[in-house]
Amino acid sequence: MQDIQPLEAVMRGFPPAPDGIIHANNWFELPYLRWSLMNRARMVRTVPVWRGDGPVAHLGRKEQSIAHTPVTGLDGRTVPLESLLASVEIDACIVLHQGKIVYEEYFHGMQPHTQHGSASISKSYAAALAGILAYEGLLDFNREAAYYVDEMRGTAMGDATLQQLLDMQVGIVRPGLQSRAEGLGPQDGGVFEIIGLAEPGPSSPKNFYEFILRKERSGEHGVRFYYDNGPPEALAWVMKRVCGATLSDLVSKYLFAPLGMERDGSYSIDSTGAEFAAGGLQLTLRDLARFGEALRCEGFWNGRQIIPASFIHEVRRGGNREMFSQSRFAAAMPGGSYHNSFYVAHDDVGGFMASGRYGQRLYVSPQAELVVAHFASAPGPSPHPFERPYVRLHRELAELFRS
Repeated sequence: MQDIQPLEAVMRGFPPAPDGIIHANNWFELPYLRWSLMNRARMVRTVPVWRGDGPVAHLGRKEQSIAHTPVTGLDGRTVPLESLLASVEIDACIVLHQGKIVYEEYFHGMQPHTQHGSASISKSYAAALAGILAYEGLLDFNREAAYYVDEMRGTAMGDATLQQLLDMQVGIVRPGLQSRAEGLGPQDGGVFEIIGLAEPGPSSPKNFYEFILRKERSGEHGVRFYYDNGPPEALAWVMKRVCGATLSDLVSKYLFAPLGMERDGSYSIDSTGAEFAAGGLQLTLRDLARFGEALRCEGFWNGRQIIPASFIHEVRRGGNREMFSQSRFAAAMPGGSYHNSFYVAHDDVGGFMASGRYGQRLYVSPQAELVVAHFASAPGPSPHPFERPYVRLHRELAELFRS
């Protein structure tokens, strides 16, 4: 991994120096990645997610410092917490115990008001929204996507149920995109081209609707865990069609405003204005933690039931562990599963997690009364070498606060 420039030299000056300019072939490498994740609105089109006009939900503080708490380092030796955070490219980290902040630190120029890319944590926000809409009777997870969006009829994901979309059990395959930069990898399947973070090739989809409709079929639904950006994009289309509203407005109404978020968020969008539902949500660290605290408290937060408790109980029950065991994710979370767009550990602290590329994590342990949220800028191939250290860190913190 080559650190070409210090972060301070990236995109600085009027104009910036040539080797400090971010472009489609370097934004996913350090040090450019870190600037990109903290400045997404300066790179691509975005729309705001309004926090609403209500009061901010207060996060109390405990007089407790865990900065020097011993945890397991990358080499297996014991190191202070902050040393590990530095070694795994953390930009900001917050730890809540019993709803109060016991640790909150920002690194590499990030600040409490900075919006940071959450990557695939966005999927979990969309899933929580779907859970709310289902509770209100607007969605039925047992119905197929094409029941709600006729344009999907006859397409690869059209006859998948909403539950199969949420659980990544859809029989699809990613089309080959040979023109993409090597560092992007195949998982993103054209989404970076759609929002303008990569140069589009002749076969690249032009927007998220085309991305959904052009997905290719591979096998049956419900027989394997196949992680892809297609299912959450299809789910987002269903929710927008049913509600007659944009995803950003729905997330504002049903999540950001009732959660008492401190700042507006934002979504990266395509040329039609459609939000990048699978990975385009940007928000602040404390607001990510507020979402986590609502999950820990079975959806009750800020004086009201925001996310149905039944949805969170279902998340915690977990998904098909056999399917999960055959995926690349099982190495970091053996015995785990994936359900309703969350990773479930099936351990004695009840751990479950929303996870995003480059080191974005939201971890919840109800038994330890713990929420851990962190943003990071950790480039690398998939599976990422920090996946196991992140999982181990969360578990060790849960053990610390459960005792």
